[in-house]
Amino acid sequence: MAPGSGGGGLGPGPAGGRARGRLLLAALGLLLWVRGTWGQEEPKILGMRLIGCNKTCGTNAEGILFVSEGSQVRLRLYGLNLDTLSHSHITFTELETMQEVHQSNFCVGVTKDLRVRQLVNLSEDNSNALLIMETKYLRRSENSRLYGLCTWSGGKWIRWPGKDSLVFLMEEEHQLLPLWLHILLIMVLLVLSGIFSGLNLGLMALDPMELRIIQNCGKEKERRYARKIEPIRRKGNYLLCSLLLGNVLVNTTLTILLDNLLGSGVVAVASSTIGIVIFGEIVPQAICSRHGLAVGASTINVTKLFMLITFPLSFPISKVLDYVLGQEIGTVYNREKLMEMLKVTEPYNDLVKEELNMIQGALELRTKTVEDIMTQLHDCFMIRSDAILDFNTMSEIMESGYTRIPVFEDEQSNIVDILYVKDLAFVDPDDCTPLKTITRFYNHPVHFVFHDTKLDAMLEEFKKGKA
Repeated sequence: MAPGSGGGGLGPGPAGGRARGRLLLAALGLLLWVRGTWGQEEPKILGMRLIGCNKTCGTNAEGILFVSEGSQVRLRLYGLNLDTLSHSHITFTELETMQEVHQSNFCVGVTKDLRVRQLVNLSEDNSNALLIMETKYLRRSENSRLYGLCTWSGGKWIRWPGKDSLVFLMEEEHQLLPLWLHILLIMVLLVLSGIFSGLNLGLMALDPMELRIIQNCGKEKERRYARKIEPIRRKGNYLLCSLLLGNVLVNTTLTILLDNLLGSGVVAVASSTIGIVIFGEIVPQAICSRHGLAVGASTINVTKLFMLITFPLSFPISKVLDYVLGQEIGTVYNREKLMEMLKVTEPYNDLVKEELNMIQGALELRTKTVEDIMTQLHDCFMIRSDAILDFNTMSEIMESGYTRIPVFEDEQSNIVDILYVKDLAFVDPDDCTPLKTITRFYNHPVHFVFHDTKLDAMLEEFKKGKA
């Protein structure tokens, strides 16, 4: 065999030189790659935080991230040497239970439910990066699933421990109603809450007795309103139960809809409380306390509708209340309350002073006695039985202004006769006629009563002509 030929060796010829050059370059490249790999530090994940998403996302009470299915999520990774990572070096693995979080750092298997789309280094010291990923939809039988963060290192997938590297994939919250209809329904419920609260005060303050009075002596518009309200107001407990049940139903539904709209229970409770207090309690009750009759008549159809809706529950409860509490009679004024009401409302009613005194006197007939109203004996204008009807005596009688004058003998307590002034019509003062002549001629009987005789009994005596 000639030198430089055969045996597959590398001879001194041109072909052998090129082969040796390629081997040297390959060896040098391998050496540089090994040196670079040995000198490169491994990346380390310390935690991650949520930046935002296009659907529902956040952090639960345990500090674990949760994201909705079918959404795009932006996360911020914190760690060391993050520049050595790319989006293909990051994935997630599914965890069955929370106990697996601290059991092993190896990824049993990677999942495609959370797919990393982009990783951007955000700092010069390679300590934080932006991670963008997409989530797929859960199976119909599932409502959540737990995943852990994994990175490719040392030729295998490593899962980083701790709650900061966990993600809950949650079922997407579906809105039952469009946003505009949702808001409209909330406004309608708020109005209904105000109506029920106002009617509870306005209608229940109108007792059946007052409605009957208004129907008989009110203005034409008030009579029309009273005729509409009176039939359902007679069913007092049934009406009360219907209004309260309707109010509770509306307020509860309003809170649920606000929670669904705002996505926060605390904000929903605070918003519903403020809205119900201002627009569902204070404003309607202030209006209905003054215009309850008009508001009740205008909303009578709404009231009847909710009485029908709540009938299965409100009607039995009302029957129990009727049995336990008895029939609702309404406001009834006795004599004392009626007189006091006339006195208190004097600045606002159209009664003059004389009419008020007459009404008050008529109401006191059965309570007052003769002793309470009779003039004291020493204050009475009286004439002695032996008086002479001359000019002075006649003038004194006329100036007194009384039509009936007691006649006494010896002392004022001994009244023996009654002089009617009309009996003096034909008496001439110049004749100086004795008083006894006139009293004996007409002979008016003196009627004596006990001091504790009631005034109504005295009125009957007056009607009989005894006084």
